[in-house]
Amino acid sequence: MKTNMIYKAFATLATAALLFSSCTKNFEEISKNQFGVSNEQMAQDGLALGGMLQQLERSVIIYRDGTYLDSDYQIMYNLCAETWVGYMAPTLSDGHNAGWDVNDGWHRRMFTVKYEYGMGGYSKFAKSAEELGMSNELALAKVLKVATMHQVADYYGPIAYSHTGDLSNVYDPLDKVYEQFFQELDESIETLEKVAATGAKLLEDYDLIYGGDATKWVQFANSLRLRLAMRVRFADANLAQTEAEKSIASPFGVIESNSGNAVIAETGVRHPLYTINVEFNDADTQMGASMDVYLNGYNDPRKFLYAKPASDGNLHGVRSGISPAAWTSYKNTAGKVSAPNAGIYKITWLNAAEVAFLRAEGALVGWNMGGSAKDFYEQGIKLSFEEWGAEGAASYISNATAKPADFKDNVGRAKASAPSTITIAWQDNDTNEHNLERIGTQKWLALFPNGAEAWAEYRRLHYPVILPPVNNYSNGIVNTEQGIRRVPYPVSEQSDNPAGYASGLEALGGADNAGTRLWWDKKPFNE
Repeated sequence: MKTNMIYKAFATLATAALLFSSCTKNFEEISKNQFGVSNEQMAQDGLALGGMLQQLERSVIIYRDGTYLDSDYQIMYNLCAETWVGYMAPTLSDGHNAGWDVNDGWHRRMFTVKYEYGMGGYSKFAKSAEELGMSNELALAKVLKVATMHQVADYYGPIAYSHTGDLSNVYDPLDKVYEQFFQELDESIETLEKVAATGAKLLEDYDLIYGGDATKWVQFANSLRLRLAMRVRFADANLAQTEAEKSIASPFGVIESNSGNAVIAETGVRHPLYTINVEFNDADTQMGASMDVYLNGYNDPRKFLYAKPASDGNLHGVRSGISPAAWTSYKNTAGKVSAPNAGIYKITWLNAAEVAFLRAEGALVGWNMGGSAKDFYEQGIKLSFEEWGAEGAASYISNATAKPADFKDNVGRAKASAPSTITIAWQDNDTNEHNLERIGTQKWLALFPNGAEAWAEYRRLHYPVILPPVNNYSNGIVNTEQGIRRVPYPVSEQSDNPAGYASGLEALGGADNAGTRLWWDKKPFNE
């Protein structure tokens, strides 16, 4: 990229604003005379903000929407987080990210797209909302901004967040970014709670998630705050507990049932994983080996809802990091491996099961989550089964013997011993660490296929224990036992935004590579 993408996004917006201003000095008069639409009517009907709201919603998890393509999702999520957390394994013609030889052409897209589409869209929305006095809608937009940009922060670390509006592009330290996340969520929730108390709707004709239901947006915002609070638990336990307990104490609470899940389910939308597997290059991605060992070892009733059986009727995953020459063995046309079946007609941001597991972890360490760790853990499993239409949750929850299985792929290329011996049933007499592994493992299964969130939680908790790639091509940058810890900044930032890039490195406190741990990534290894 010859022009810094953050600068480009906001410079474009600034130019557009000047053009808009110069062409519409008598906008109110023109509107009344020619179209009969006043500023007040635009605000009331949502005409000014509706399309912008949909852009913000579509920027949370990118998919084919007329602006971006499923291939953008592939580069941003599938070839990065989904692969590194063991959900999927790309079957491309080279190793690259799958073997931890991180490819700038792939990993930079999370950075550039989210700034162009997410932050750029928010800037437009905020300007219009402020001009029209639509403070309630602006509160909703801030929640969406946090939902989008925390993924960028969790990929890269320090990012330009508080200064982007003035084009300075100075990167904020990650702890300061999170402080702003919490501040924006706290302020937005306070505003949205007042709206919810009246039963009013917010841009209901345009809202793709909740149809303008302010109560559900408050519950989503509280759940998002709980997610981010737990993210910083090992870095700042006091901050984490304060923000988590705020969410539970809210009069509207958090998401507790699948009817409150934050889901994009537009007509004609299908999950990009389906396209990547079925339409791209004769199947560009398959189920990962780690999903194989857990789903098969637990005989999980969700396994054929998550993935299609191979030709022998069983679920078979693919081990990452196979030598490039071997990838063609795993193409779906061979019928030897399992293709993803990722809820083809929906894209989930945050679900009730995740919230239950977050509450289980909080309760495990003594926070006021409104119940016990055991109860929330079991509730999380039940909610996941319900969401996917799986049967047998009760027997699954009580299973105290099933363990992850050894791995042996179906084409004779790779095998490995089971990465863990953790069982399913909650054990009150077990150590907190073992029960934390249970929570982390079942949350990982319930988050599928939300790879960005699963990868962040895997790095934070170190659970589940997943299979590393067969070959580690990182030249020693990435510890094989610890996995990729972050994504390097786009190479273009070094030339296009040298001051910002330098501030990011200073705040990161380590090398700009995939082995450097982020601020919140503080849990000791090998406990």
